Amino acid sequence: MRFQILGSSAGKTVPRPFCRCRVCEVARRDGGRHVRTRCAVHLHLDQDEGPEPRYGIDMSPESWGQLIREGVAGDHLAHLLITHTHADHLDPLLLGMRGSILSEKKELTHLRVYGSDSVEEQLVGLNLDKLNASWQRVTPLEPFTVNELQVTPLRANHGPGTALNYVVQHVDETVLLAWDTGYWEAETWEAVTDCRFDGVISECTILGPGPVDRDSRHLNFATLVDMKLRLTQMGCIDESTPWATLHIGDNGGLTYDEQVELAEPQGVTVGYDGMWFAPQISA
Repeated sequence: MRFQILGSSAGKTVPRPFCRCRVCEVARRDGGRHVRTRCAVHLHLDQDEGPEPRYGIDMSPESWGQLIREGVAGDHLAHLLITHTHADHLDPLLLGMRGSILSEKKELTHLRVYGSDSVEEQLVGLNLDKLNASWQRVTPLEPFTVNELQVTPLRANHGPGTALNYVVQHVDETVLLAWDTGYWEAETWEAVTDCRFDGVISECTILGPGPVDRDSRHLNFATLVDMKLRLTQMGCIDESTPWATLHIGDNGGLTYDEQVELAEPQGVTVGYDGMWFAPQISA
């Protein structure tokens, strides 16, 4: 499996419109990895041919621009996992554009969308049949099949509603996708007791200095390191397991380069728009 982080920001882009903070000013001036758009990820399997993605996780309002940046149309997208209903992760308007294409609609790959019952409520206004799409409700801790993938939803600690993290398995690879995570509650920790992850992509909404905060609905860097240590002690990962971040805001007060300086000594790769991530299978 290979994952591409299309959008690496939290709920607000970096730079934020109207904002003159130091982080946003550096992003405007220097561009590149300092600029972040909202959350979306594509998953590519080794046997996939060509650059067109077949699997996606979340679809933000900037996803159309992210596809343009990568030079793909998205018409081959066949499966879309949604973590939760917040606007930076699910844009029903963008999904609705499938119905207005001028190319041959019969050539548009059927899209199956997966998520919680609260996601289903957000899709009520869409006629999925006319969009050549369908819906599948998923339930925390109940595994389901997504074509070649086995997926287990985990309950995130992200406030009212059901925000999901996903454990994705393909052949002998297992990756944890955990954003809008918060510090997990006991049910989720128990659910991963016997898991062995070959890679982790997690949020770090507040990627900057600060104390461990297990009560927040998002991770700061100290809480991320705390969770990483606990997963290591449980045997779910080891020191060589790749760990990358996304859902990063300007909240931590650090530029991209400063974030890297903070995170890399802890074995954490700071994600950025367009970055590729691959798991590492232990011997």
